[in-house]
Amino acid sequence: MRRFFKKLTLALTLIGLASPAFAVPVLRQNIVVNAAIVTIGDMFDNAGNLAEQALFLAPAPGTTGQVNIAAIRTATGKAGLSKFENPGFSNVSVARSGIAIKSSDINELIAQDLREQGILRNGMSVTTQLNQRLGTLYAARSGPPLKLEQLIYTPGNTGFSARFTLAGRNQALEISGRLSFMVQTPHLTRTLPAGAIIKPTDVEMRAVTLQFANSAQLPMLNQVVGQQLRRQMRRGVAVRLNDITMPTLISRNEIVTIYLKSGAMTLTVKGQALADASRGQAVSVLNLLSKTVIQGIAVNPGTVEIRSGSNQLAAL
Repeated sequence: MRRFFKKLTLALTLIGLASPAFAVPVLRQNIVVNAAIVTIGDMFDNAGNLAEQALFLAPAPGTTGQVNIAAIRTATGKAGLSKFENPGFSNVSVARSGIAIKSSDINELIAQDLREQGILRNGMSVTTQLNQRLGTLYAARSGPPLKLEQLIYTPGNTGFSARFTLAGRNQALEISGRLSFMVQTPHLTRTLPAGAIIKPTDVEMRAVTLQFANSAQLPMLNQVVGQQLRRQMRRGVAVRLNDITMPTLISRNEIVTIYLKSGAMTLTVKGQALADASRGQAVSVLNLLSKTVIQGIAVNPGTVEIRSGSNQLAAL
C-alpha cells in the first residue's frame, strides 16, 4: 500500500510539472507583431494568463528594432511577470509588419478626389509626377493604409500639393508635383475615303494628353460615329472636328421633292438642289416648273421642306 501511494504521488508530481499552469514563460529571440503594442504573449512562449499584458511600444510599421535584456526585465517586472526563462539572448529583435505604399496608391486616391470634384470626367485618366523621391513607405495593417487628407489643385494648371496620413504613423506625408491628364479620343481603324460615313467599327479609342486633345479639337466618340468624312483619312489617325461633318442628305444638282404642309393641305413639286445639304441645313432649290429659286430645309434624303409661314408659297 505504501509503495502504491509513492507511485501515485510521483505521477501527480510529473503531471503537475507537465501542466501549462506550471510552465515558465520562455523568451523568444525574434518576434513579428502587427499591432502598435508589444505584449507578453508576443515576447514569450508559454505566456499564460499574462499574454495580453502590454510591455512596450512596437516600432513603426515596416521597421525592426532591438530590445536588450535589461529593458525586457524592467518591462516584464512592471507588467507582473517576475520570472521567465532566457535561453541566453542579450537582445530580442522586434519587427512590425506593414503594408507597402506604392506610387500607384497615391495616384488612385488623387484620381478619386478629382472624380468627386467633377474634374476627372468619363474617358479621362490622370498620372502624378512627384517633385520628391518617396522611398519605401509602410503603413500599419489596420484600417485604410493610406488616406488623402487634402488636395490643392487649380483646374487648368499642372501643379498640385497633397497631404496624406498613413495608418500607424503620426507624421503626415506631404507631397507636391505635377498632374498629367489623359483622355480617350477616336482614331481610325482603317483608311476611309472622303464622304464615308463613320461606323462604330471604324474607330478605336486611344489615350492622348488633354492639352493636345483641346488644342487639336479632338471630338468624343459620340461626336464621330454616324458623321461623314470631309477628306480621305489613313488608318491610325486621330479624327478632328474639322475632319467630319453631318452626312449629306441632298447633293448638288440632285432632283428632290419640295413640299409645304399647312394644316390638312400638302403641296409638292419637283426641284433641283443647287448645293449639298445635311439634315436640318438650309438649301436653295430650283423649282423645275416655275424656274424660281426656293429656300428650304433638308429633312430627309431627296426631300426639302418649306416651313409653314414662309413667304415663298407663291414660288411653288
